[in-house]
Amino acid sequence: MSFLRQKFFTEKGFNLVKTYTIPRTSIGLDNYASYKDYDDSYWRIGYGSKEINDHLLNSKDRATKKEIDKQFYIDLQKFAENLNNYVFVNLNTNKRAALLSFAHSIGIQSFKTCRLLELINNYASKTKIIKEWSPFINTIWRSGGELMISRRRTELNMFFAPDKEIPTLHPHKCKAKVCLLNLVETYNGSANQIKGIEYLEKKFKQLDPSGEVLRQFFRYWNQKPTGLGFPQPPKVDP
Repeated sequence: MSFLRQKFFTEKGFNLVKTYTIPRTSIGLDNYASYKDYDDSYWRIGYGSKEINDHLLNSKDRATKKEIDKQFYIDLQKFAENLNNYVFVNLNTNKRAALLSFAHSIGIQSFKTCRLLELINNYASKTKIIKEWSPFINTIWRSGGELMISRRRTELNMFFAPDKEIPTLHPHKCKAKVCLLNLVETYNGSANQIKGIEYLEKKFKQLDPSGEVLRQFFRYWNQKPTGLGFPQPPKVDP
C-alpha cells in the first residue's frame, strides 16, 4: 500500500476519461445492450461495466444512457482507489486527473509496471516525462489512432497545467495572490517566462540591494529535506 492517500477520483478526471471512452452496443433511443468480448467471461454494458443497478449482467440486460453513465461513475471511483497503491509522490488535481485517464486507458495491470509511472515516482524531469507521454515523440501511442493521440496530448497538457492546489509535504499558507510554487509546476523555458523571471530579479535588486533576502531564500530552497520533509519509501512485506 502507498504511504500517501490521495483522492485520484475527481470530476475533472471523470470528465477527461469519459471524453475518451466510447460506450458500446447502442440499440438506439439512448438504450444499450449487454455484450461479451470473445475472450471475456463477463457480460458488460456501456463503458465496460460488469454490473448495472447493483446486479451482475447477463445476455438479456438493457440500460439507458443515464444508467450506464451512473455506473461508469461508480466504476471509475473504484478504479481510482487502486492508483494509491502505485503512486508514491504528491500530485496536484490536474496531475491526478491526467494520470487517472492514462491508467484507465491501459489498465491497472499495465499501469503498475509502466515506464511513465516509474518516471513520476522517481521525480523525473519534465523532459523525460514528455518523451514518454507525448504521442509525437513516443510513437507507440500512435497505434491507437487519432483518438489515442488526442487523449495522450490532452493528458500531457493537463499534467503540466498550473493548478490552484499546490501539493506540499508541509502545510503552506500562501501570502501572495498567486502562489510562487506554481513556478516549478509551469516552467517551460519560454521567452516570456524568462522575461518574467528577469523582471522579478530586477525588482528584487531594487527592494533588496544587499541580496540578503535572495540568499536566505536559496538557503531554504537548496537545503536537503529532513526526515519530516521527505516521503519515506513504502514498506514492502517480505
